[in-house]
Amino acid sequence: MKYAIQALTALAAVLGVGLTLAPAGDLPQLATGDIVFQKTTTSASDAIMLASSSQYTHVGLVEINKAGKPVVIEAVGPVREVPLDAWIKKGNGRLVTIKRLKGLTEDQAKQAVASARQYLGRPYDHYFYETRDQIYCSELVYAAFKDGPGLTVGKEEKVRDLNIDTSAAQKLIQQRWKTHPLCKSKGAQSFKACYDLILDQTLVTPASIARDPQVELVYTSFGWGAE
Repeated sequence: MKYAIQALTALAAVLGVGLTLAPAGDLPQLATGDIVFQKTTTSASDAIMLASSSQYTHVGLVEINKAGKPVVIEAVGPVREVPLDAWIKKGNGRLVTIKRLKGLTEDQAKQAVASARQYLGRPYDHYFYETRDQIYCSELVYAAFKDGPGLTVGKEEKVRDLNIDTSAAQKLIQQRWKTHPLCKSKGAQSFKACYDLILDQTLVTPASIARDPQVELVYTSFGWGAE
């Protein structure tokens, strides 16, 4: 049975799809620098899921600590470190996907983690804005690789290029536009003026990191069709 599962997992990785396995019970051996994905149940999760056409609404960076245990550095407000088991438990259905950057060296992985750790305690960015005085989950992972080993994992996209015509996305924007730092800095006092600015805002989604061809699937419990 063990070898059958291993064979199916390998086939799934080649095909680029996920394999349904027992949720986070029998995880493979993780490494520092691995990237973990889940679906959360926050007020913004549906908007993120629909806007990016992905099940993944939250992402974090793995470090194997001195005790040999995997922890996740994540931006949830504030940026923090949490044991992997606890991280998985707070995800919807305890489902998790683990991906790994192809060819990542041990030194590069350590640099990425060190970069992510610089943001510990930083507040969460509810506006997905590009400044880093506040930071959101996928921006943290993107910045960790970009500013650490100088690797680009995921991509910056404009809001207008995402699917934001859903009721969930529109509701989120309606709730937050008056306090959006970009709109405040530009003096946009009407919804339309602010909305036009938001459309040209750039951001990095968990989906863009998951879909990056440089990362490979290590494990998923999301099922067939997981990215």
